[in-house]
Amino acid sequence: MRTKKFTVGGTVKWFLAIILVIVQVYPFLYVFTSSFKSLDDFRKLPAYALPSALDLSNYITVFTKSHMLTYFKNSVIVLIGVLVPLLLIALMAGFALSKIKFKGKKVLLNYFLLGLMLPMQVALIPLFTIFNKLGLINTYAAIILPQIAFSLSYSIQLFYSFSKFFPEEMLEAAIIDGCSPAGCFVRMVIPLSMNSIITVATMQAVFCWNEYINAYTFTRSTDMKTVTLGLNDYVGSMGLTDWGATFAAITVTVIPVFIFYFLSSKKMLSGLTAGSVKG
Repeated sequence: MRTKKFTVGGTVKWFLAIILVIVQVYPFLYVFTSSFKSLDDFRKLPAYALPSALDLSNYITVFTKSHMLTYFKNSVIVLIGVLVPLLLIALMAGFALSKIKFKGKKVLLNYFLLGLMLPMQVALIPLFTIFNKLGLINTYAAIILPQIAFSLSYSIQLFYSFSKFFPEEMLEAAIIDGCSPAGCFVRMVIPLSMNSIITVATMQAVFCWNEYINAYTFTRSTDMKTVTLGLNDYVGSMGLTDWGATFAAITVTVIPVFIFYFLSSKKMLSGLTAGSVKG
């Protein structure tokens, strides 16, 4: 029987790992448990204390006395409106840049790299002016289009890294057998790039779901708010906050992100590993 030797370095690593897990997990546990606290609990109990009883009134308030379902609908529409064209355009561009030889290819690739240096915030005022003149303020297009534009550079670079090592022999064999370039892309490239697609989709979906500044800048009515903007509904006059409802709304908001991430995390990690090793 081989026995494991405990070293100082190993013990320190485990200790640091446990501390890191506690630091990462505690905020989520605090928000979740606080969502079940009543108003008296917030007044009488310490902030770190568990609720005195399982009180669902905060969740009832969120779904009956607010527009949370409308906010969820808007966030889902924005999410789909961003991901579908973003993934399609970025995958086609990344694959074309990695496989098609043409003049100015490196210049075009470097041009997309420059997009990583431009933060979205610097373009808010010009975008607001343009959207206002086009009559797009308070529409889905005003929220969706900037997110697609500013996510393209990063997504194209990821797909370029993944597609660069796609076996060209398979494409050549398919073309010899009479498959068109579009058919090769749909029947071969997309299925074999599913790990990378899920990777980009997961990363961009989390960013899109939590996005705040675009929705805040380009929307005006309650009917167009997303879930992140909807959290402001629980802040009353002079900063008075309904903390129970706020924590319940936060919990309801982050649950879809956790579910989506945990369902796709295995594929995402596989895609990231493949891209980093091959790149």
